[in-house]
Amino acid sequence: MLTVPDREHLVGLDEVATTVHLTSRAAQRLILSRYLGVAPDEIVVDRSCERCGDRQHGRPHVPGAALDYSVSHTRAWVLVAVVGDGRVGANLDARPAEGDLDDLAAAALTPAERRTWRRLPARDRADALLAYWTRKEATTKLTGHGLTIPLRDLDVTGPRPTLLTRDPSVRLPYPRPYLTHVPAPAGHSAALATTMHVDHVRHLRLPDAQPDPPAPPVTALHEPALSLLPEAAAAPRRY
Repeated sequence: MLTVPDREHLVGLDEVATTVHLTSRAAQRLILSRYLGVAPDEIVVDRSCERCGDRQHGRPHVPGAALDYSVSHTRAWVLVAVVGDGRVGANLDARPAEGDLDDLAAAALTPAERRTWRRLPARDRADALLAYWTRKEATTKLTGHGLTIPLRDLDVTGPRPTLLTRDPSVRLPYPRPYLTHVPAPAGHSAALATTMHVDHVRHLRLPDAQPDPPAPPVTALHEPALSLLPEAAAAPRRY
């Protein structure tokens, strides 16, 4: 199911990274095939950056499709989120090592967020920092900026992010995106940023999930559909 660029991306990767890449790209094609009614190997995914034009590091999308999707992974899990209206950014991360917390907080949190974070009991700080981080990265993946927006300039305390930078080249969509926490495996946190308000998240797991009945037309799909799968299942056979 992989294209030539997909396969070329495998060159030089270690065994775990190769498994993650294969799982992610195959899952994306299987899931998109479900909603678009196109064979997985016929789906064209454009990864061109909206800001610089680079053809490899932009947010993935299917040109002309009436849906949007986002993908994220750790070295243990792959997450794919699909919406039928607006845009979505999804992020999944693993809990940071305890010794890294202060440095990560300094790099990722706004001054107000950091003050709130420091008031938490020590046992709760790792999970709280992880929740901040995933909400921020989900937002920057929705906008297509990635980490060109310093995370410490993005406040995600409330249900909608606020951008603190005065850089005129950096803007959030209007109205501001909505943030949604989603279930994640133990030791992980996951979040969605969407341009449409999320009322309901359908959570599916591959490859264990049995095929659902035929999906409704994508124009009727208003809630994100998340698929979370272990990377060890290198190529899910059905969805």
